[in-house]
Amino acid sequence: MKTIVHCGSFESERYWREKDLAVLPSIPDAGAVSIVQAMDEMLFVFCGSDDILLTRGGMDKAQLDYLRSLGHSFSTNLCPLTGESETSGTLDGLNVFELLGRLEPEGTAGSLIPEGAVLEPFAVLPGTQHAARRHRMSTHLPDEQTVRKVNTKTYSITMRDRLSLPNVGIAVSGVTEMLQTGQQLLERGSFLIKDEYGVSGKGNQLVDNERTLRRLAGYLESGRNKDRTIRFVLEPYLDRETDFSCQFNIDPEGEISILSVQQLVNNGFAFGESHSPGPMLLEKLERESYWELMHNIGKELYADGYHGDVCVDSMLLRDGTLAPLVEINARKSMSLIKHQVDRLIHQERMQTCLIQIPLISKGDALYGDLLQRLEQEGVLFTPASGEGVIPLSAGTLRPAGSRKGKLYAALAYPDSGHKNRLSLKLDEALQDSGYTILR
Repeated sequence: MKTIVHCGSFESERYWREKDLAVLPSIPDAGAVSIVQAMDEMLFVFCGSDDILLTRGGMDKAQLDYLRSLGHSFSTNLCPLTGESETSGTLDGLNVFELLGRLEPEGTAGSLIPEGAVLEPFAVLPGTQHAARRHRMSTHLPDEQTVRKVNTKTYSITMRDRLSLPNVGIAVSGVTEMLQTGQQLLERGSFLIKDEYGVSGKGNQLVDNERTLRRLAGYLESGRNKDRTIRFVLEPYLDRETDFSCQFNIDPEGEISILSVQQLVNNGFAFGESHSPGPMLLEKLERESYWELMHNIGKELYADGYHGDVCVDSMLLRDGTLAPLVEINARKSMSLIKHQVDRLIHQERMQTCLIQIPLISKGDALYGDLLQRLEQEGVLFTPASGEGVIPLSAGTLRPAGSRKGKLYAALAYPDSGHKNRLSLKLDEALQDSGYTILR
């Protein structure tokens, strides 16, 4: 069996978007970018025993030792792929494959990759194929332009029409059209303006009055957006009760495998928590032929030239209506990572959830101290206990020297009481290890 190299840049939409595409107003956050760049450590969940994980910043030795104690034996880089030049900020705009494409195959990271290894990316990005050729890796990936197309919001609403699903989305390609359509939607209530490549709480703008709509129109006609291409999707703001997503894979021959459904707890429009769905939701999905619809989406994606991992976002509305296709994400996802955690734990009596905790680190905060605190409190997951906290990333706590970070972790627990205890003990361990929780 060939060695698989796992690698990728999260928030892939940032690298897919065209440079001349207009953007919605937002506050730049360099710290948030640094956190996202360190999330690639979580790809260890996909690694087999002989596989390789390449991460942008290199994995903390304490985290690697902990993963080794869980039975993982993949190889990985401990030093940044970018070397000392990362601190200058000159390479911040490059994704991990563009960085790999600059590295010598005989260098520290390149020497980890055996000739003929198979590259398995989080998502197909600019530079993916070049990096594979430079480091003698084989690939079975769809065309990059196909991947760009199927990940747009416009493609998702077009898919609703192709499958004869109710479609409340309207694509607009100019400020005048946006104003006219927005005014019509406001007559029925609030609506969302969605960026073609919006993700993780960014690129969605809620509009609840005409003043906001006109202010956005003015923003799009001036400043950095002047003469840029206008392309957005407008949708009524739905009264949702539950967010969930379906993960499936399309192999190169078009075979579709449903992998999981994960229920989501979002903070606004951004990811908050992922956990397994309850029986009532699963029964409703069965009754409404949800699985058949996911297969049909997969067939249409394959007909358009895509194969690989897919995450379809869905909603259950408060009136009981199922909105099965909110948007298509043709890549791996946080919910797929949650599914892999389930497979790694593989204990039927255990429930799991994937969480994120925003925080600020003090100058003396060390990741190894956090692991030690969790172990002392008896809440660090071990194969013997079968339950506890599984930290999924170290670099996100203090990325690129920033004090602001996030802990991504999985919790394994038999019931809600144990879950609450784990959450409390995790918060205490973070605070005792030099981190201030921001929530």
